[in-house]
Amino acid sequence: MRRILKWLHLWLGILSGIVVVIVCLTGGLYVFKDELTAIGEPWRTVHAENRPFLKPVEMVGRAKRVMGDASPSAITYGKRDEAVWVDYFQTVDGGSAKVFLNPYSGQVLHVTRHAPGDFQFFNFILQGHLRLWLPEPWGRQVVGYGILLFLITLLTGLFLWYPKRWSKKSVKSHFTVHRPFKFQRLMYDLHSVVGFYVLLPLIVASFTGLIFALDWVAKSTYYMMSGGKTFVEYEMPTSTSGHDTVQWQALNRIYDRISQEEPQAVQFYYALPQKPEDVYRVSIVHEEGSYYRQDNRFFDSHSGIELQGNGIYTGKYSDKTGADKFFRMGVDLHEGRVWGLFGRLLMLFSALVGASLPITGFILYYKRKFH
Repeated sequence: MRRILKWLHLWLGILSGIVVVIVCLTGGLYVFKDELTAIGEPWRTVHAENRPFLKPVEMVGRAKRVMGDASPSAITYGKRDEAVWVDYFQTVDGGSAKVFLNPYSGQVLHVTRHAPGDFQFFNFILQGHLRLWLPEPWGRQVVGYGILLFLITLLTGLFLWYPKRWSKKSVKSHFTVHRPFKFQRLMYDLHSVVGFYVLLPLIVASFTGLIFALDWVAKSTYYMMSGGKTFVEYEMPTSTSGHDTVQWQALNRIYDRISQEEPQAVQFYYALPQKPEDVYRVSIVHEEGSYYRQDNRFFDSHSGIELQGNGIYTGKYSDKTGADKFFRMGVDLHEGRVWGLFGRLLMLFSALVGASLPITGFILYYKRKFH
């Protein structure tokens, strides 16, 4: 059995190596995207004032004075010292833009524009992480099955790491890096000792990544966790009022209602309808830096009446089952956000070590095989 697992560990590691290196490095960079982006965007913060924010219709109107005929896609409200921003996912020239405004006065603080085809660093990093910059959908499949092989490699590595018998000597050998540093022994310690310390975070990141990448993994995992229920795909409702135009004043009524019902929330994201049958989608974030502790609610674009969507990602987080909550927590587990700053630092370190494992493993194989 040990010989078989050793063979699997070697060849599955070699097969998945390039995928693992790219996915780990890009994932590690992306973990602190928000903080790194904010460093170069001082217009995101404002002086907190003791007066209410301007309402969304007024904010969108101020943004339209700058953007002209472009159709706004979303508006985001944050904390008292944060700017409000209006997103334009498709501008008149086919690009995208983001208009930042003072939430108290409506003053335009900054406009960020991207022409079609503009290079955006973190978008480039994300596409590498999700699909190795390959075309969809097979790039996603390459990443998914590469990480599946990596997960098996991690589990076989744990078996091979486990000492045949525990002693003071074996504990020291398996848990500490040996000195003086000699190249081959250092490569082994980086692969085996340091690799063991990040094993659990890498397993968590790999498994949650598989849920995003491979539909059959998501559906089978949900089936087992929910006690035999079927995974329901995300589906937004449609406006049923029958009117042929979007009523923007409904947005203010929805804003007033949500602000009154959720005064402790830290962020409100309003996705704006583009067609009369579209709805207002409101994502209410209850914990700063968290993706899973949020509610996704839907409202008719004319009457403002609340509607119900389908799937585990719709509705209030607190109303969901344990399986639903686990799936909604997927991104936070993947990035370590559920453990705060420590968790994200841990995932960053784990990603860097994970990227080194195929390299150190191949060096050890090459040294044993050809020297």
